[in-house]
Amino acid sequence: MYCQINAGGLYGLQSYVAQVEVDISKGLPCFDMVGLLDSEVREARERLRVSLHHINAALPAEKITVNYSPAGIVKSGTSFDLPTALVILAAQGKVPPERLRELWAVGEVGLDARIKQVRGVLAMLHAANQSAFRSYLIPFENLGEGLAVGKLPVMGVCSLEEAMEYVNASAQEQERMRRDAEDRWQSQAKGRMEKEKKTPDFALLCGMEEAKRAAMIAAAGAHNLLLAGPPGTGKTMLARCLPGILPPMSEEEKQEVSAIYSAAGQLEDGTLIQERPFVSPHHTVSVYAMTGGGAVPKPGMVTLAHRGVLFLDEMAEFKRQTLDVLRQPMEEGKIFLARSRGNFVYPADFMLLGATNPCPCGYYPDRNRCRCQDWEVRRYLARLSGPLLDRMDLCCQIKQTPIRKLWEKREASYIDSDKNGSKWMREQVLEARKRQQMRCRGAAMRENGRLSPGEILKYCPLGLEEQEFLEQASEQAGLSMRGCHRVIRVARTIADLEGKDLIGVEHLGQALFFRNQNVLRE
Repeated sequence: MYCQINAGGLYGLQSYVAQVEVDISKGLPCFDMVGLLDSEVREARERLRVSLHHINAALPAEKITVNYSPAGIVKSGTSFDLPTALVILAAQGKVPPERLRELWAVGEVGLDARIKQVRGVLAMLHAANQSAFRSYLIPFENLGEGLAVGKLPVMGVCSLEEAMEYVNASAQEQERMRRDAEDRWQSQAKGRMEKEKKTPDFALLCGMEEAKRAAMIAAAGAHNLLLAGPPGTGKTMLARCLPGILPPMSEEEKQEVSAIYSAAGQLEDGTLIQERPFVSPHHTVSVYAMTGGGAVPKPGMVTLAHRGVLFLDEMAEFKRQTLDVLRQPMEEGKIFLARSRGNFVYPADFMLLGATNPCPCGYYPDRNRCRCQDWEVRRYLARLSGPLLDRMDLCCQIKQTPIRKLWEKREASYIDSDKNGSKWMREQVLEARKRQQMRCRGAAMRENGRLSPGEILKYCPLGLEEQEFLEQASEQAGLSMRGCHRVIRVARTIADLEGKDLIGVEHLGQALFFRNQNVLRE
């Protein structure tokens, strides 16, 4: 007997709709699985053999052939377990075969017939939604992802018996079961303790007014920022404060980022990500961990930081090769990966935030404390290549704060009223982003830090005085064409923060001040 059911799969970050076909016929008893399968899918044969036995639906002693199409795509993961089990049950007459043709299902089946959570459900449902199936069957633990994709008729099941009961039920009974599953999931979600986002407040940082200004400019225009200074001056603390002033994500961005984390198996509690990602890899991270590794690469750090911040603490401690792979995604907002199983394009639109010491011991140029030789300093800073530094919009040197600043009063009311606190800074950032949105009205919303050369000419016009000032300053500083474009972008953001429609000389001067990359060598 022949039966078919619809399923979903992932190929990198791309999802697709697959079909699982089974044919049970007389012949030498065997269980063949075809369709360019990975070992994870092939191992389902033994899982299903045991799980079907537990629900009194043992495999028949006949020739069983299961085909997964499209056959040209490598099938991986455990999401094909549930559709394979259902189509075998339909071939045995346990469930109506005609109902499976309009059903879409994914899920891992345990040996005790429980349905377990799988990764990538959110992305797979987006692809399946275009085919408009009659019903969607997913693991109960993934139900939060299913409820986030429009108003799909999604049912979350905990066991293979529950899945059979749902398929055999009438349309009205299926609707009731979906409502019960949703109510059950909602009650469990409310019972979970919400994790507090302990983002430090900028007002808790003593002094550092110049660095706070640079951080606000970076957040307002999605610019890259490099912090340099001796250890203990607050570079890492300032970086941890930055997410507190970033604008909230739109619903489209939440879906996009959540789909990436779902495909990577890092979506917590099956709910959409609400805050912008803040990814901080250790300096020992490899090139493949940064970009994405594997024959079918999993999302790397640059992709997990999409729409958020990639923070590289102790930036000069990273291998130069690891840092240089960031150049392309910093320019294009995506990364191209060539692997043995094909070429992949992953999103990687992030803000790069770096923090580094000026030398191995950290105290250069204070020769009273620094014991590094000049060649050691040069070799240490040489890990930050010129092309990478040229892509940093803002560079800021952080110096030691006087100890007396530690005794200043820091109460909650002071933090809320402080113009250097996160609350006030976030308001300024949101106002600047609104101005950018109004300026790009009728076109795709682009932050100032992402404007193309053509868009710079359109949205960032300079007067004759400003052009002459930038030309003279670029000659003195030896700025490249890319550097001049980045100065104009930063100046446009500074003007937005001040509520100005046109870029002035003072805005360009401040942008050039933060552009000074000699802060690492002063």
